Amino acid sequence: MNTEEFQSWISLNNIIERTKRDFWNYIENYRSEESEEFLEVFSNVNMDYLEISISKVSLTINYRFDEPITFVSAFVDIEYEDEEIGEYESLYSLDGDDLDDYLRIKD
Repeated sequence: MNTEEFQSWISLNNIIERTKRDFWNYIENYRSEESEEFLEVFSNVNMDYLEISISKVSLTINYRFDEPITFVSAFVDIEYEDEEIGEYESLYSLDGDDLDDYLRIKD
């Protein structure tokens, strides 16, 4: 897949919009399912002022396992009061299906 095909795939599968939406869904689920941990992580953060932006979308071939696995990663930078506090990553299959997601908060 060349760059133009990949950009078309991103657009066709609404990767940018889905990743942003999925970030907020992740936050809401985290808040309701792991409320104590959520409060520890975000104790000094007013969620109304959290800013997110897509930082990159990449096509990845992971060789950690016996057979290579190909997927797309979309990354969101998370900022609060002009400081980057973490990153959210959402993984998609080449069919555009959701695979997994991760939240990484800076120490």
